[in-house]
Amino acid sequence: MGKPIYYMTAKATFIKKKSPFTRLVWIVSSFDSPLDIMRSDIKTMSRLRAEMYSKSAKKKVIVIDEILTKKEIGTTNH
Repeated sequence: MGKPIYYMTAKATFIKKKSPFTRLVWIVSSFDSPLDIMRSDIKTMSRLRAEMYSKSAKKKVIVIDEILTKKEIGTTNH
């Protein structure tokens, strides 16, 4: 059986014009800790960068602070 896939809501902080902003975001991933998502889930992090920053932004830093809710929605195939 594969790893579980989770639907989560999380607090994410990003920096625009030298000021930090915190936002609630949704995440679908097989990783369940903020550190694992930031390190290993390239697809989710690139989606969050595209959602929070414009194409011309130079520094695109996003930090997932904490997972607020977590719900298992399925499993992976491997």
